[in-house]
Amino acid sequence: VYKENKTLIMVSEKGEIVLVTGGSGFIGQHIIKQLLRDQNELNIKEIRTVDLVPYKNKISSDQKQNIRIFVGDICQPDEVADAFKGVDTVFHCAALVCLQYPPNYKELERVNVDGTRAVVELCVEHNIKRLIYTSCASVCMVPFKGHSTFTLVINQTESKAPTPKYDAQNPSDFDKNFLIPGYSASKLRAETIVLNSNGAMLKNQNEYLTTAAIRPPLTYGEGDELFVPNVIKYLSKHKYMYPRIAGAGGKQQISYAGNVAWGHICAYKTLKSNPKAIAGLPIFVTDDTPINDISRFIQKIALLGGNYKVRHTSWYLPHFLFFFIALLTELLIKVLAPFKNMSMKFSLRAISSFTASVMMFNRLRAAIHMDYVPLIDVETSLQKSANWYSKWWEDNISKESIKSKVN
Repeated sequence: VYKENKTLIMVSEKGEIVLVTGGSGFIGQHIIKQLLRDQNELNIKEIRTVDLVPYKNKISSDQKQNIRIFVGDICQPDEVADAFKGVDTVFHCAALVCLQYPPNYKELERVNVDGTRAVVELCVEHNIKRLIYTSCASVCMVPFKGHSTFTLVINQTESKAPTPKYDAQNPSDFDKNFLIPGYSASKLRAETIVLNSNGAMLKNQNEYLTTAAIRPPLTYGEGDELFVPNVIKYLSKHKYMYPRIAGAGGKQQISYAGNVAWGHICAYKTLKSNPKAIAGLPIFVTDDTPINDISRFIQKIALLGGNYKVRHTSWYLPHFLFFFIALLTELLIKVLAPFKNMSMKFSLRAISSFTASVMMFNRLRAAIHMDYVPLIDVETSLQKSANWYSKWWEDNISKESIKSKVN
């Protein structure tokens, strides 16, 4: 099933057709925005998107909707097969981003792992030459030295940053390797499926599939509905006091969604011009957003947005104490979940580990082999994001506060 824009404009009869899975999502929206902007330069004649919901531009008021929209579930290949017909390159962004506790292992497996496997099979079936997968840097978030409650990734390249190896004989043990339960394991398995499919012969028996995986760190920007909005929701209920829960040591690299999307475009151009440079490889894509703890970033965004001021609590919980409390809480929920249907939107242990970790990734591979340089400078990235989060706050927090006072 597809819903097509009737005003579709073809740029060139000889150009390429590209497909973005998960085009309605956060990163997918930014990739589509940049594909539309550079459509002539990239020689793209048609841009397609497939998602569970019809694509609707959420991040750019002046964006022309010259795209072909398909609606369907990537886990149902027959349902989305039409979207893949005639395509030259797929950007596979569709994923379930679920950090709840207990993890929804069944759905993470279905969407992130089985869905990715289905996308690879559709690429082979329809003779699609290139597949670029949106992975995440949390696949490297493993316990420091194998036993810690935090991780240290300091200026490491893809070959140095540790990622566990999946053992098909003991699949239930794989998730224990990660500090973020459920999600990270599913993303690494999906990434492995994509990278291992590099070099697969296509159905026409004349060409081969080339693949690459982009590993962005925690990402912010217009269209974000998970990271900053959930922090703002929490803060709005606690007088905008940010709790100090990890002591003093955690530093996390984050990046702007527009630059992450640009990394995907650079990978696309490289797979066309010099595929051997990155084919079958994961690639860290970061930008120059200052590396600091998340609380400082939230304070900066709030200051630029101008709607509220975020302060730190006068007290703090050392990391190991907070982790111990988180562990006890999750054990209790795990015991009671089958009887009380209990769950948390986010794993407390994951929050504790993330805020205490030091994660700084080296983007040398992207710079050398993809000619990647951040497209959007830090000041612009932060201000555009702050404006978007400010509007989100007005629509979701301020209005709700007024309604509750009236009632």
